[in-house]
Amino acid sequence: MSKKEIKLGFVGLGFIGTIHSIACFSMPLIFKNLPFEVKLGPVYKNNIEDIPHFFEKGVKSIEEMLEEGDLDAVDICTPNYLHYEQAMKVIEKGIPLYLEKPIGVNSKEAYEIMEKAKEKRIIHQTALMYRFMPAVNQARDMIKNGEIGEILNFKALMLHSGYMDPKRPMSWKMKKATSGGGAIVDMGIHLVDAVRFMMGEIKSLRANSKTYFIKRPVSKNSEIYEEVDVDDWTNVEVEMQNGGWGSIEASRISPDLEEETRFEIYGTKGSIKISTKHPRYVVLYKKQDNIQMIGGYDKKSKFSEYVESIYPTEKYSLGWMVDLHMASLINFFTNIVEDKIVFSETPTFEEAYKDQVTLDKILLSAENNGKVISNLKD
Repeated sequence: MSKKEIKLGFVGLGFIGTIHSIACFSMPLIFKNLPFEVKLGPVYKNNIEDIPHFFEKGVKSIEEMLEEGDLDAVDICTPNYLHYEQAMKVIEKGIPLYLEKPIGVNSKEAYEIMEKAKEKRIIHQTALMYRFMPAVNQARDMIKNGEIGEILNFKALMLHSGYMDPKRPMSWKMKKATSGGGAIVDMGIHLVDAVRFMMGEIKSLRANSKTYFIKRPVSKNSEIYEEVDVDDWTNVEVEMQNGGWGSIEASRISPDLEEETRFEIYGTKGSIKISTKHPRYVVLYKKQDNIQMIGGYDKKSKFSEYVESIYPTEKYSLGWMVDLHMASLINFFTNIVEDKIVFSETPTFEEAYKDQVTLDKILLSAENNGKVISNLKD
């Protein structure tokens, strides 16, 4: 079977870009029958002297990358404030685009990126990779099939500890102008998207945000401090359109032995629990039978079956973070081969825009002392 060669250009090769590249490099080793081969092409980053040998080369600007004219796709992994300008340049060239979340620093930028991608009719996807976690899809199927009855309440939590050090220097992630927001934007977008994906749209919300470390050194070992204007922690109370209430909590200052993302969903017939510590299966509790179940589920949607086919097996796992990004990227490349969005569950720019509208409303509520926001459409 002939395979389509996809030459992929990278914009940014920091932490998340490295995760993406590990996933791309490992794909043909783990999955033997993919309909494509990814060629790691040019890389545009700050220092192009230390690019791993399996990339084609380093380039000094995104323009230089795009001028070559032989790219089949581009992956943008740069800071949030650069996404708009860089994405627009790629889209203008009509090149399929994989763009890290959030796709802009606010919903206005996200909307314009989404509309430009539609106008150019390119294949596009956002790295909202929780849609490719088998356990999240299992939960989605169980909820749709009525396994836990009507949703009563839920908790969605992403608890990290990377910002606990008061000496951690300022970065673009700690400034609203360059990040769009703190923990709730950086991490909470995944929670918002997963909640929407599993349980439907949010009807109303109210948010409370806190910044514990209100000043940070401007650089490592500096005695000069700068004010932080984004949140370290945010909690959002939401009401869903189809009933039920819940909370979405994102923290960069929650120390624990192991960082994790958790979902706890409670219904009239039982509960579902999900953790990144066990990304393949949910814990299902059926109250009437007083049974707790972990393992396979035989009422899978087509998308769930597909996700299981592109998610690395336990023997080949590179850790849940790389595994999720690998499955997400395989979906993107498959859509390029098919020249269409094969599954509507794909986190396109339209889905990313909807998430970002919700984030804007969360920030607005928090800025107004927890004001209830009901209009979440635009």
